Amino acid sequence: MSARVIMITGAAGFVGRHTVAAARARGHKVVALVRRSESVRTDWNGDTGITPVVCDLATDQPALDGVETVIHTAASLTGDDATQKRETLAATGNLLAAIKAQNRPVDLVLASSISVYDTMALAPFARLDETTPIEPNPEQRDAYCRAKLAQEQLCQQAELAHLSILRIGAVFGPGQLWNSHLGVAAGPVLLRIGAKGEVPLCHVTHCAKALVLAAETPVALVNVLDDDRPERARFVAALRQSGWPKWVIPVPWRLWALLAKTASLLPIRLPGLLRLPVLHARLKPLRYSNAALHEQLGWTPEISFNAALQEARP
Repeated sequence: MSARVIMITGAAGFVGRHTVAAARARGHKVVALVRRSESVRTDWNGDTGITPVVCDLATDQPALDGVETVIHTAASLTGDDATQKRETLAATGNLLAAIKAQNRPVDLVLASSISVYDTMALAPFARLDETTPIEPNPEQRDAYCRAKLAQEQLCQQAELAHLSILRIGAVFGPGQLWNSHLGVAAGPVLLRIGAKGEVPLCHVTHCAKALVLAAETPVALVNVLDDDRPERARFVAALRQSGWPKWVIPVPWRLWALLAKTASLLPIRLPGLLRLPVLHARLKPLRYSNAALHEQLGWTPEISFNAALQEARP
């Protein structure tokens, strides 16, 4: 493995900062792109292998002098379509324009999401992998899913020398345990929808490692998920040991799905988990495969679910 110069966008974010650490651990030089100067991390001080750069991708193109690969983690995880258009799509467009302006190839590793898949097409407990079709009706999904679908399309249309798309599961780690694959949270109460079906987890260090491996060895498309993917009931039981939720109200998957199907007959726009495509994407009991992650990137896990959860608890 030869050392590379890797730009990491969103370098101060949860995934971004762990990716900076993973890249440095493997001997790469890092250009750490952050939106604001106050986002530059103090733990980067004194590391001559990290060059912080302030650039708001939503409005500006970054300078790519000497950069061989870009790992693009900058994106908005929340917000409406307008927010996603500005912070995810405009940012990606400016990055692609900067890459295309170079007179040499610059590889791109895109941190995408498994949310782009069409889970309505899968039967309960079916296996989701890279051959699963993507969502054909983005207007029925949430703004995040629509943005990730559009972001992938932008990158594919750019016809880069090497584009690696990594569709990442529900990232967790210290300070971040909640994800949308559990149910409905209301204060100390969790309405747990379904007990079975894997939670498509990805520990943040595993995610970062996969992104850096793809920077070293480009791949076309890989799902990034942990080996240890607990079923929903096991995850919630382990989560309760942190003190939340205090109370869990179990609701069978089939009952909630029937409720959502009935509600879909109403002539109004419903909340997310009463819209069938959103419900199926988040809570349908499924199995997941990360075989390509092992086979194509030689990825291996570094921490088990139980150990990771214990480490992440406040």
